[in-house]
Formats: sequence, C-alpha cells, structure tokens
Amino acid sequence: MKHTLGVSRVHNSAVALLKDGDLVFHLENERLSNIKYDAYPFHTLFKLSEYASAIDNIAIAGVGKTVPVEYYQNLDVYTTFVNYLSKESFEKEKTVYDFWQNHHLLHAAHAFYNSGFTQAVCVIEDGMGSEYYITDERFMQGTYGRENSSTFVARYPAEFTTIDKTIVVPFECDLMLHDTVRVQSSISAALAFQKTAKHFGFHELDAGKVMGMASYGVDDPSIPEIYVNGQINPKLFPIANGDLRQAYLNVKDFPYLDTDNFQIRANFARALQLETQDKIKEHILVMVKKSGQTNVCLSGGYFLNCVANYEFLKDLPTDINVYIEPVSSDAGTSIGAAKVVWHSTTKDTTVRPLTTIYNGLEHNYTADIIKSKLKDEIVYTVSYLDVAKILADKKIVALYQGRSESGPRALGNRSIIYDPRDVNGKDHVNTVKQRESFRPFAGTVLKERAHDWFDMRSLDESPYMMYAVDVLKEKQLTIPAITHVDGTCRVQTVTQEQNLHFYNLISEFEKVTDVPILFNTSFNLAGNAIVETIDDALKTFRTSDIDYLYLPEFQMLLGK
Repeated sequence: MKHTLGVSRVHNSAVALLKDGDLVFHLENERLSNIKYDAYPFHTLFKLSEYASAIDNIAIAGVGKTVPVEYYQNLDVYTTFVNYLSKESFEKEKTVYDFWQNHHLLHAAHAFYNSGFTQAVCVIEDGMGSEYYITDERFMQGTYGRENSSTFVARYPAEFTTIDKTIVVPFECDLMLHDTVRVQSSISAALAFQKTAKHFGFHELDAGKVMGMASYGVDDPSIPEIYVNGQINPKLFPIANGDLRQAYLNVKDFPYLDTDNFQIRANFARALQLETQDKIKEHILVMVKKSGQTNVCLSGGYFLNCVANYEFLKDLPTDINVYIEPVSSDAGTSIGAAKVVWHSTTKDTTVRPLTTIYNGLEHNYTADIIKSKLKDEIVYTVSYLDVAKILADKKIVALYQGRSESGPRALGNRSIIYDPRDVNGKDHVNTVKQRESFRPFAGTVLKERAHDWFDMRSLDESPYMMYAVDVLKEKQLTIPAITHVDGTCRVQTVTQEQNLHFYNLISEFEKVTDVPILFNTSFNLAGNAIVETIDDALKTFRTSDIDYLYLPEFQMLLGK
C-alpha cells in the first residue's frame, strides 16, 4: 500500500492523505488551531500517524516558499516535521514534489479528479496564483508576475495542457507572449472581491460577505467603471509599492466609495458581482470553444461564489457538463497535489468521482467519553421526532456528528440548525453567531423535495451547497429565515446515503411542520473556525446562546 501526502502551505493550509490513490483524510489546519485561514499545517500533520504507518511521497502545494528556512536547506520544513513524528516509520526514503510554481494546475487537478470526467477543460479563477517568470526578450531578465487565471485541458492519467493563462505584473503592461499567455497590469476579479472586502472592514478572505451585500444593491450611476477593456480597472484597483499583495480599492481617486454608507457599498458590491459573473461566463464559453471540450471543471476561490455559479447554470449551453469543486479554496490544492503525484507516478487511470467531503478526523467518541467531558449540561435521550419538535419550537440546535466536512460549507456534521419558517430567524441566529445582520443563511432540503421548493434549473441535486438558487415565489413566505433579500437561498440537498441522521431529522421536521427543509449554518461563532472536536463543540455551546447540542449518533441532546 502506497501513501501519498499532500500539504498546502498557504492560507487555508491543509493536509490530505491518499492510500493507493483513494482520499482517506483531509483537514484544514484552522480546525485544530482555531486560527482562521491558518497558513501553517503543523497541527494537522501531527495527526498523520493515526492514518498511516509510513509515507511514500510528499506533494507540497502553495504559491511560494512561505517558511524562510526553506531557502537555505534542501529538505523542506514539512518533510522534516513528518520525519520527526516517528523516526521508525516515517523517516524512510520518500520522494518530495514541490509544486510552488503550479498553484493553478493543482486547483485544476483537484477539480478534474473529483469530477468523474475522463477529459475536461478546467477553468481556474482565484485571487492570485504562483509566480510566473517571464523569459520573453521584451522584458528585463528576472521579471515575474503572478497567475491571474488559467485554463487547462485535462486527461488521464496526469496530462494538463495549458491553453490560456493571464499573468499580472506590478507595472503598466498588456502584451501577449504567445497565443496562450497574456501579461497585464490588472488584478484578477477574485482579488478585486478580496480587496473590496478589506476596504469594507472585513477579513480580506471574507469575499463572500461582498457577495452577500450585493443583493441589497441597486443600479447606481455614480459607481465608477469597474472593468476597462474587459479587465479590472487598474486605476480603481491599483497595485502599491510594486507588490501585488498590496493592491487596494482606490477611494482617494474615487471618493464616492470613501464612505461607511451601507447602501453605497452594497451598490458597488452589486456592480462588481454582476459584471464579474458576466465576464467569467464569457471566459468560460471562450475556453469551451478553444478547447473543443464540453466537460467543464471550475475551481479556485472565485467559484465559491454560489450566486454566480447559479447564473452559469442559466446561461451556459445545455450540452455543457459543469462540475464546480466544493473545496475550491486553497485547502483543496493539498488534494490536487497528492492526486497529481499519484496519477503521474503510477499511471493510474481509475476515475474516482467525488461522493463525500466528510473527510475530517475520525474521533471515535463513545457516549461515555462524551459524558465524561460534561460539566453542568443536562443530558436527554431523544428521538429524531423529539429534536424536530424542539426545532419547530424555535430553538437553536447545534448538530455534531461523525467526521467534519472539507471546505467552508457546513453539511450536517458541524452545523447549527433552526426553523426556516421563523420570520425573525435570520436576525436571531445572526445575533447568536455574532455575525453581520445582512448575511444570509443556507437551507438543507430532502433531495426528493428540492424541486417543490426551489428552482433548481438543470440541477438534479446540490449536495455540497455550491449554488444560491431561486426560492419558488409561492414558498418564499413559508421559509423567510433562509430566503435572502433577492429571493435566493444557498441550498444543500441531502439523501439517506449521504447523511443518514440529518436526512432522518429533516424528514421528522417535515412531519411536524410540512416543511422538508432545515435552516443550516456552520457550527462556529464569528471569527472562529468551524468546530472540529467535541471539546470545541462544548466550548462553543457553553459560551453562546445556542439552546441545545444534538449528538445524533447517540441520540443524545445536551441542554443548559
């Protein structure tokens, strides 16, 4: 048996482990450190010995060598750390693959190998990717930029052919190196979202908040031109000090945006959202035509934009098959790196379509272990129906079971759930979670009932909550807590096979309320990572106004 380790050493750092090509473990480090977007995956690496007795290959992802000592020694710090864990088992001969110059390729690989396609065009859009050194004679020696967007044609076992790439440089430029690579001075669309989030006072990586604000916006002729010649306006988003990471929203030259006024900010967010999704859609269509492929994989942080993803379903031709990677953040590149190494070294052509993202730690708790951790909590033995009635009584219930979900979406293993019928539900749960009042919530619906409540367009299911779909007009007043101001809801469909306990609970809730849907949000408070361990869950429960903690594997309900 061969073990391939994937390590992502950038924000959203994560560790992935393959056994003979199958993913057996994947976890973002923030789930153990509780440092949002943690860049150093050592907490998770420390768990490796629970899943493997030896490592054969190490694949390292990231956009650069982020630990300075790596510049001065041959062995990277992550391999050194793995060797340190157990000299008897891990310090065997292994091959290390460092993909620090292939960030977008790893996004593509992760999506492609999960898609179930045997060949596809992979479109990557994120904030910025790896350094790209420009050898063209028109540039000074040593000039480099960063990947803005990339497109590959992918085939088994590990063929990724670049057919389009845009590179951003911190000086005025707009040149084609050849028919594949363009060098420009406009930042990526995804980075524009990040810099807008930062200007609005959020964490730069909380670009999803900008998407949420956009629904409150209206047409505003005072909003400056966001796109110029098809690219982000470099005057609106200039690059400071020759450092792409210091790009910013230029309110000095565009003073209309220099305001705390929510409506003006929402209007700008709306313009950015609508114009960007149109540009990305056009780009996808061009790449489909250029590649000759009808199977499309989308990945990179931009494609966590579930509003845009839904619009793509409406506007892309019906003969195009689209797969959007649910772990499109940089956490997914650890899986992409491991998969590239496995398939390229073994020539394995086995197709492994994604079937689950419950890939976190196997905690193997027992009821006695959980009870030994309790303090003043009241323990109830309950049925699904009991919990459904509690939810129908407008109580907030935290749901904790099994292995945690990969990626940013709570899918019923680390969720806070509530009654979607409560007209005050959004405000109530936002207050309890200490989130901004404008932020919407998701809903989880029984798969077989999804089309009765939502316009799913071409979707048969949405198991990974990657689309904000229209709530049917006649249903919007029934589920106001999860119907956003624009009439949409980020939706997860669920089956018994995907999540038995969650499915059964929603089924009982439907018997009580005639609504086959639960309000669903991640089990954490604002500023904290989603809980991973039962200790995390208990701490969050104790320090919040969450009413109950439900452990369905033991049909145990904890009260205060």
